[in-house]
Amino acid sequence: MLAAGLFVIAVLSFIPFALSKSWLYAEQQPEAGASYSQTSTQSQPVQLAKANPAFDAAAWYAERGEAPETHGVLIETFDGERLFASHNADEIFNPASLVKLSTSLVALRKLGAGFHFQTKVFLYGEVDRSGVLRGSIYFSGNDPTFGDYGAALVAEELSRRGVKRIGDSVQVSPDFTFNFSETPDDAAQKLVKVLKLGNPRVEISNQQTSAPVLTINSNPLNEILLYMNARSSNFIAERVGALLGGPEGIKQFLVSELHLPPDQVTIERASGREHNRMTPRGLLTVIRALIEEAKRQSLEPTDIMPVASDDSGTLRRRFEGTGLEGAVVGKTGTLTSEVDGGMASLAGIVYTEDQGVIVFAILDQGNQIAGNRLLEDQLLTDVINSQARPRIVASPTPRRLLPSTGLRVERE
Repeated sequence: MLAAGLFVIAVLSFIPFALSKSWLYAEQQPEAGASYSQTSTQSQPVQLAKANPAFDAAAWYAERGEAPETHGVLIETFDGERLFASHNADEIFNPASLVKLSTSLVALRKLGAGFHFQTKVFLYGEVDRSGVLRGSIYFSGNDPTFGDYGAALVAEELSRRGVKRIGDSVQVSPDFTFNFSETPDDAAQKLVKVLKLGNPRVEISNQQTSAPVLTINSNPLNEILLYMNARSSNFIAERVGALLGGPEGIKQFLVSELHLPPDQVTIERASGREHNRMTPRGLLTVIRALIEEAKRQSLEPTDIMPVASDDSGTLRRRFEGTGLEGAVVGKTGTLTSEVDGGMASLAGIVYTEDQGVIVFAILDQGNQIAGNRLLEDQLLTDVINSQARPRIVASPTPRRLLPSTGLRVERE
């Protein structure tokens, strides 16, 4: 009896020590889903609610015969308190056009939501009695969205000044674009056809020796970013990125401002084309920062990202019949098999009634692009519908992207 009593006392004395060592080990060996402050240099306690994901994404892929290493997933609440799914969350993948989310973030931070590209119009020469401009018209500007409606505004102003035909030339600056033309010469040729003011010759020039007669301000930046993300426009992304220091400027922001590990970030193109690299966790850091920056500038995430099954673009037909229509706001990514064997990706947020905002990133490598898109939609649907109640945020009617009412004209 004495021996048994001593044994019980010894066991009871050891329990507190064992519990304390177990908690210490949990602090030193965090689970993959642990959320830490970006600026903290000390290990933080694991939140027990996040120790194990609520949904087994690895098993989900395995049941469908998918190679686990070709998929990366991270789905959790915006505040990081609940982890719904995690698989290869810290592995590096090619995010494809999800890079545009980083471009959007840096553009908002550096340029501001109210930023406008400007296209300035100059007239040189005199207008004769027959309405012929005996001289040139010069366009200076780098607005990647400048197109037919802007040209119509110019034609209206020229008509007001009595110009019926341009007798000499239409000149454009070296960075001028029109209707998504890749070269200034092509842009100028298309512009001449739309203006319908004769057959003037086309020149590329840096000429700008007087005050403009007309300045056309583009749609505000947030509307341009919404179009860029909805249509996944590489053309716009590259030209917005050029104002941010190019790919290197975007990477520098992600590393210095968001504290992403430099070896986990490669930005080769601001559009996401070619060989870029990020992790699902890094993408969620970008998405959280993008939401916060939008809020700081009095914007909603829907002001810069499309709503699935509602807005036109790459998300237009996604999630139909799943219960998530109108609740998912995000960005797609696609690369053909020539780059990293092909990629399909999807990232953004899901609005819910009971879990608040949920952030997610799903990356799928392989040349079965259409099949991977279906997997993304089904995985996110299964995770959300099993853990939360989606909340619809879509407008009654799809929005018009880059509305002409967003342009502003300044006359001399």
